[in-house]
Amino acid sequence: MEEKSKYARQAAYNRRTYVRFPLDLKPDVLETFKAKCAKNGTTPTTEIKRFIAEYCKDEVKE
Repeated sequence: MEEKSKYARQAAYNRRTYVRFPLDLKPDVLETFKAKCAKNGTTPTTEIKRFIAEYCKDEVKE
């Protein structure tokens, strides 16, 4: 019997609900960004999502 992933349902939900947004950065810029986020107790993903939400707040209604 084939064992299913513990998170299979979550992964299926994510594929239906979200889209990927690839972003290319220079390695030194990414490392600096990661370090600054860590220093501030956050993550790069959180900060990028926060920026996008703030930038679009007048345009997108959740």
